[in-house]
Amino acid sequence: MSAQNCCGLPEHTHDKNNNHNQPKGGKGARVTIPIGGMHCPACALNIEKSLNCVSGVIEANVNFIGEEVTVSYDPHRTDIEHIKRAIVRPGYLIKETAWERAKVFWSERIFLIQMAVCALLVIAANLIAHFGPAPHHLVWKLTLADIISLAVIVIGGYTILKGAIQALLVWDVTVFSLVSIASIAAVVVGAYKEAAMVILIMLIGETLERVALRKSRNAITKLLNLAPISAIVKRDGIESEISADAVRPDDVVIIKPGARIPVDGIIIKGEGAINESSLTGESLPADKKEGATVYSGTINEGNAFEMKATKTGDDTSFALIKRLILEAETQKAPIQRIADRYARYFVPLILLIAVGVYAATRNPYTAITILIVACPCALVLATPTAVVTGLTNASRHGILIKGGQYLETLGGLNSLLIDKTGTLTSGKLSVTDIVTFDTTENELLTLAATAERHSEHPIARAIIRKSEELKLPIPESDNFEIFKGSGVRITYQKTTILVGNNRLFSEQQIDIGQDISDAVAGLENQGKTTLLVAQNNKICGVIGLSDTLRANAVDTIRKLKQMGLNKIALITGDNQRVASAVAKEIGIEEYYAQMLPEDKVKKLKELKESGFRVGMVGDGVNDAPALAASDVGMAMGAFGSDVAIEAADVSLMSDDLAKIPEAILLSRRALGIIRQNFTFAIVYNIVMMFLVTQLVHEQHNMVWGAVAHQFSSLLVITNSLRLLR
Repeated sequence: MSAQNCCGLPEHTHDKNNNHNQPKGGKGARVTIPIGGMHCPACALNIEKSLNCVSGVIEANVNFIGEEVTVSYDPHRTDIEHIKRAIVRPGYLIKETAWERAKVFWSERIFLIQMAVCALLVIAANLIAHFGPAPHHLVWKLTLADIISLAVIVIGGYTILKGAIQALLVWDVTVFSLVSIASIAAVVVGAYKEAAMVILIMLIGETLERVALRKSRNAITKLLNLAPISAIVKRDGIESEISADAVRPDDVVIIKPGARIPVDGIIIKGEGAINESSLTGESLPADKKEGATVYSGTINEGNAFEMKATKTGDDTSFALIKRLILEAETQKAPIQRIADRYARYFVPLILLIAVGVYAATRNPYTAITILIVACPCALVLATPTAVVTGLTNASRHGILIKGGQYLETLGGLNSLLIDKTGTLTSGKLSVTDIVTFDTTENELLTLAATAERHSEHPIARAIIRKSEELKLPIPESDNFEIFKGSGVRITYQKTTILVGNNRLFSEQQIDIGQDISDAVAGLENQGKTTLLVAQNNKICGVIGLSDTLRANAVDTIRKLKQMGLNKIALITGDNQRVASAVAKEIGIEEYYAQMLPEDKVKKLKELKESGFRVGMVGDGVNDAPALAASDVGMAMGAFGSDVAIEAADVSLMSDDLAKIPEAILLSRRALGIIRQNFTFAIVYNIVMMFLVTQLVHEQHNMVWGAVAHQFSSLLVITNSLRLLR
């Protein structure tokens, strides 16, 4: 016979000394189960509480938006069947089979039918009581209006009482528990019509809450359902329509005007105007020609074209974004966890207050009203509704925030470090100057291009691009060696070629003459990046490269300053002169130059130890260590880059710098609404407990208490929905 744990669920082990937070061997299994019957974030909290009572469950995260739960567990101590029973026990449904999905469908409809029937019966009872013949007792001193009211209590109260009992089975006390106690007490004292009205108001309120929360859920579901279900492919010269999931890499996909692109790929024939607003927030279509990359979930508003599939199925950029959005919904903000803990103790406290009031006044109506009006629904809904709507709005505008934790932290930043190349600048460097010493320009470029041939750095790409424009040969080399943040060294035909910045040449103890120093200084004073090229330790020349600032860089920095950030600094691998010139041009007073990736991480840690809450903005690839070390890492232009999306806490899906202050402002607005909701829920309950019990005739207190309770919940939800605008 299996033991029972604190929640009345069967345990899978008798060893009470085991650590319930770590599975044996440090490894565990994970399962994701679709759930039905959740109608508010409080339901998600109930399911998590039930699952966490199962011995062997390491962690349970319920996704209210995605209607699923992900459970990490120790397979040596529990199994999937025990996990499923813990979900069903509080009254929720699992919808893996067609039969289970049908049960979920009809459970929602039956609730609405109950509400409609109860509404008609309450109307009938009140009409008979006020306009009918003189009331006379039919049975057990009950009038016809009383009997109809009792029918409402049975029909409507069944759902509420069932929810209360199921909550008690996992040692939880919910709003249904308080309403059930209040309704039973009302029947005991003979307030049948008032109890029926309370039941009806609770049913109507629950319905309105579900509708309002469904609006929030549908907003993000609409975004997640953008990917098309079919694609037109050309195989062996024959066109056919297949499922989007059946598209294979290297398939030729035909995209017609107005069609949604099913997979990631490269245009190989024709050109299109691609509307990427659903993913990047950009309203204007982007012109895409042959060789351009297009992404799943976007719309072709131009001519038909053919593309070669590069990423399909779950590997597409859109699939990755969709997965991260769903994961974000399970990540609770710290303020939400505080609210959850507070709500757990609030209900028992209200029960004690109601008992105390009854003991002091001997007035059952006052005690019942306190139970009804003080239910903490608004408190439970205060944070999750604002977090969900905030994350949804951010996703709509091409800002992917990976959870409530980062939404909250983002609004509290007081310091921001911004990378230069690819962030403040376009990242598209171009060769502007070639200064030679005892060689020709073409020979110097060939040496540099040979060294940079296999590098993915923006400087390397600019040199390769310039060499290709001049149709210079770029031979293969041997012994490719990278000096992180400084340059490269290769061997070619028994010749050593070194390409890099001043720091690298100093480290390699290569003498830089006065002429070379003057040439470098002249270019860097113009804000240009310089690259020294040496052959067999003899400097052959200097290459100057220029990168253009983004059009709205100056305006973005000005907005960030107006928002009250204490420290905004430029951080770059470039030298002092280049960093100074760029910082001055965009209006940043502070800059950190010649920073290697590890130096950026060290600087971030120094600022955090000094009490700053530091955000880092970078390109998401070269700056991945710094993004991870910051309080909130923001990747610019992350759309299409798996590395960028995975590395950052906030991914800005376009190259628009204006998204940075927009993301921070959205976070601050969400935090403001959470605080409004939280404060309102507590103050409102306290005030209404006093008003309803003092200013209304005592036998009608229960009805007004139910109205007041539902009004608070709806007001909190409506306030949170403002974030969708």
